[in-house]
Amino acid sequence: MNRTPKLCHHKAAQQGYVTLNGKEHYLGYWSRDQRKAPPAVRAEYDAIIARWLAHGRKLPDAIPTTSPVTVNGIILPFVEYAEQHHAKGDDGRSSEVGNIKSALKVVSELFGRLPAAEFGPKALKHIRERMIALGWSRPYVNQQVRRVRRMFKWAVSEELVPVTVHQSLATVAGLAKGRTESRETKPVSPVLDLHVVTTLPHLTPTLRAMVLVHRLTGYRPQDVRRMRVEQIDRSTKPWVYRPPTHKTTYRGESRTVFIGPAAAEVLIPFLSDRQPDELVFTPARSRAERYVKLRATRKTKVQPSQVSRAKNATEKKLKVPEMFTAVGYIQAVRKAAKRAGVPHWHPNQLRHTFGTEVRSRFGLEAAQVLLGHKQANVTQVYAERDMTLAARVAERMG
Repeated sequence: MNRTPKLCHHKAAQQGYVTLNGKEHYLGYWSRDQRKAPPAVRAEYDAIIARWLAHGRKLPDAIPTTSPVTVNGIILPFVEYAEQHHAKGDDGRSSEVGNIKSALKVVSELFGRLPAAEFGPKALKHIRERMIALGWSRPYVNQQVRRVRRMFKWAVSEELVPVTVHQSLATVAGLAKGRTESRETKPVSPVLDLHVVTTLPHLTPTLRAMVLVHRLTGYRPQDVRRMRVEQIDRSTKPWVYRPPTHKTTYRGESRTVFIGPAAAEVLIPFLSDRQPDELVFTPARSRAERYVKLRATRKTKVQPSQVSRAKNATEKKLKVPEMFTAVGYIQAVRKAAKRAGVPHWHPNQLRHTFGTEVRSRFGLEAAQVLLGHKQANVTQVYAERDMTLAARVAERMG
């Protein structure tokens, strides 16, 4: 027996919806705190089901709706689109999607019930003021406002709002430095090699190798954390590392980065006993190394009760993440720097140290190439020359 599709409640978007022939149709505002559907949503549901049944349980080319699409009504499908569109790391997460959700949460709270076609520059400025009140920095607020505009641009392409909506939002200028109450962020500065070297003895061998590879290659932190054995081509000189996902994967761009001899020497012990699909650096290995050191430096005899607790912990198989998280990597370095008695520094500064050194020794072009920065109108010939330069510099840098 064929059943009539039921009326559903999407609490996150605060919308009622029904799925017909595999497509979701939003029916209007339904508060997440309201158990029963509002009369307007119920009426819209009854009307669309009546049309659906009248066409033999098939949707006609166009189903007219009596209620306008709200801002909440475009937030949910846009987030679903973004989740499919933006590259994810091996941990299944995308920082861009996280930023989009953060921006749209503010939009939903302030204007979620507003018909999307009525959303204009004043609403966008009001959202911007709320972001400033949340303590977000000026550059981040500007980025978040651009993400909101991007959602409405997408909505235009899906014929959910008129093109004039996006055109009007484009008139809102970004916050200028020194002309707003939003705070400024300090630029990321290089970390002194002296501080890095002093920190290294206070890290586990795994984390020590991560920091060294990071410093010698200038990779982005996520490239070091996500590196797998099979992604490293050791048949060439220098070695080549090809991250499967990166920030421009969705554009169809590939990324090739090099591993010089010094970095390769650091990596060798972490490649010999691993399967091709395994991560080069893992929290489990780092944790085991830390326990070995603790046992070696222990001054008192291990008590039977402690052995029992250790056995129980082993049996419970405490869950250790497969991959170092961004926060985990940062915290490990921060704690080691504190133990070493050097000023606080974080992993992303290693990339800046590398870039500064390359620029001073080999010039701006070499730094752009090694760090993976691209200009908009680079030709194929120029790209080939870049790869040759990158390989040559990697051989000499590390």
